[in-house]
Amino acid sequence: MKRNILVTAVGGRSVGSGILHALTRSSQTVSERWNVVAADADTFSWGLYKVNQQTILPLGNSPDYLDRVKNVVNKFDIHAVIPGSEIEANILAQNRHLFNVPIITNCHKLMPLMMDKFATNQKLQELGLPVIPTLPAEEWKTLVSDFGFPLIIKPTKGTGGSKGVSLCVNEAEVIDVVSRLEPDSGYCVQPLIGSEEDEYTVGVLSDNDGDLVDSIVMRRKLFGLSLLDSKKLGNVKYSISTGYSQGYFIRDQNIQQFCEDLSQRIGSVGPLNIQLRIHQGKIFVFEIHPRFSGTSTMRADVGFNEPDLLLRNFLDQEKFGRLNYLSNVAVIRAFEHVVVPISEMK
Repeated sequence: MKRNILVTAVGGRSVGSGILHALTRSSQTVSERWNVVAADADTFSWGLYKVNQQTILPLGNSPDYLDRVKNVVNKFDIHAVIPGSEIEANILAQNRHLFNVPIITNCHKLMPLMMDKFATNQKLQELGLPVIPTLPAEEWKTLVSDFGFPLIIKPTKGTGGSKGVSLCVNEAEVIDVVSRLEPDSGYCVQPLIGSEEDEYTVGVLSDNDGDLVDSIVMRRKLFGLSLLDSKKLGNVKYSISTGYSQGYFIRDQNIQQFCEDLSQRIGSVGPLNIQLRIHQGKIFVFEIHPRFSGTSTMRADVGFNEPDLLLRNFLDQEKFGRLNYLSNVAVIRAFEHVVVPISEMK
């Protein structure tokens, strides 16, 4: 018998939509295990219309969010909840004790690494790992003096999907961006290191006991949907990515070992995503996300199905060793749409 799984934040480009795909469309075997109830705060969300049962929830920062989720869990006889946005992963991980079903996410103690860039840098420094210098945006002149251009200006909090990220290749561009920021905006500035050919997204999967299962490496292709901005400085082109990743699944022992060690050292339990660049032979981490990834949909299609594996682990205590997933393959993304009668968008 199928078990009912609540997946939230199922908009078209969201992490939640990737989770929904992994549980319903990645393979017939997986889809026979789970009945997904899709939830979102907006009736215009794509994923609501890709399953048979759906519901509307308030935004994760709403005062009644937790009560509404509990009501949905009871109404649909939910067996487990998978949050599809950062804010929901944070609040549900913090309040998992309020629910009588598993919340499939990483432990709450790691959520600051996802929510605050300065917290990420501090943790990397504590672990003795190379760090990308990160300063408040107003202190950009210090980084120009030490590193020159280009620079990246971005929010330190709430940066899902690369929102608010700017690539600057000269002083005029920096001044323009900084002048439009509110005082104490919480934006930071970093030197852009490495090249667009050396950017990676790595998933490290650990089970509910914190035991390592496996890792998967995507070398990102900054092209089309995954290219946020590209500029030239002299004869060199610099690019930054969106949160809509695509590229090549490869086996890279050095990157996998580095990320698996990092996962174990910070005590990861569940899904973990690490974004990094290689610069002058060293690995520099610039994002740590203790949640499911926007690439979950593609990982599932090559046999690295994190939502399915963690549901089986959390609900049935199944244990897994290394996964026999496809590598040396390219994954290319495009938009997908759904046509819905307005009368159904209640």
